[in-house]
Amino acid sequence: MDTFWFVLFMGIIGAVIGGVTNAVAIRMLFRPHNARYIGRWRVPFTPGLIPKRKSELARQIGKIVDEHLLTPESIEQKLNEPEVRGEIEAFLQIEAKKWMQSDITIAEILQKAHFSNAGANLEARMNEWIDQKYTAIKDFYVDQTVKESLPAEWLDKAEEKIPNVSAYILTKSADYFSSEEGRYRVKRMTDDFLAEWGKFGSMIQMVLGNTSLEDKIRPEIVKFLTSPGTKDLLDTMLKSEWDKVVEWKWADVLEQFSDEKAMQKTKKFVAGQLDLETFLNQPLSAYAVPFEEKVTSTLIPELTAKGITKMAKRIPSMMEKLKIADIVRQQIETFSTERLEMIVLDITHRELKMITWLGALLGGLIGILQAVILMAFPT
Repeated sequence: MDTFWFVLFMGIIGAVIGGVTNAVAIRMLFRPHNARYIGRWRVPFTPGLIPKRKSELARQIGKIVDEHLLTPESIEQKLNEPEVRGEIEAFLQIEAKKWMQSDITIAEILQKAHFSNAGANLEARMNEWIDQKYTAIKDFYVDQTVKESLPAEWLDKAEEKIPNVSAYILTKSADYFSSEEGRYRVKRMTDDFLAEWGKFGSMIQMVLGNTSLEDKIRPEIVKFLTSPGTKDLLDTMLKSEWDKVVEWKWADVLEQFSDEKAMQKTKKFVAGQLDLETFLNQPLSAYAVPFEEKVTSTLIPELTAKGITKMAKRIPSMMEKLKIADIVRQQIETFSTERLEMIVLDITHRELKMITWLGALLGGLIGILQAVILMAFPT
């Protein structure tokens, strides 16, 4: 019976020693948090292992995260997972629908983005852009001739239209002089002509008798206008003038026009066509709803795929610039020792407890083994 109690006693003593030793060892990982001193002499094993090696621990954890956990390959693989891509697409589709079905106007959107008086500002910018473009084009072409600056096919087509132009002029002229308005115009011209000649004019009228002078002249004018020779003459004249025009420099052409008036009309025409105020005060849905299906079902998936592909290519350089290891190290170094201890204990509480009990078990077994040895080989 004494042997049993002796073995039990040794086992209990060994278990207590083993459990307490492991518990103290675990506690010494963190405690004490700060170094303890007796005078100038620092007490050994103070501070605890983790507080003492906090900087090195932070650096090693940052290195592990950077090189083995949060790697470009792992991030790229995660982004290319169907679930992640689907979540991104769904999020973008929901946000796009909200915007496209919104009653907010474009002017209000710009107002929120701190662009006040958007209509006036856009029109001013547009006018400034028109002025800049006109000045640039004018400076580039001003010393060139019309022939040098315009495409050859344009000039050839314009020259080919000369017979059509002359035919149009002669036809319209003949129709005019054949009309009542043309008859009245010729009558006025003949009356003015006869009045200028005084008695000689009256004498001419007397010779003509009841037939008026305009009745004699008007058919001859129409006959002249419809004559093939007249058309050939006009073709030749227009061709001659055209040859002169294409040799003009644009500086000479622009002298015939007022730049300021032309630009004002251009700006007014463009502003009228754009109607910026109406455009800006329409709800966003008025422009976006017709494209909702295409945007959500086609555009967003394509943009998501392209965006992920481009992002994946830039991940290595982005992570290199972010310096993940330094971020992790700095964050861990900012943790207080108490917080770091709490984090580790929260994660490893069960395992550390098992280590304590394992120490007690091993200590107990060693104690029992010692008792057996002592009884087998008494001194």
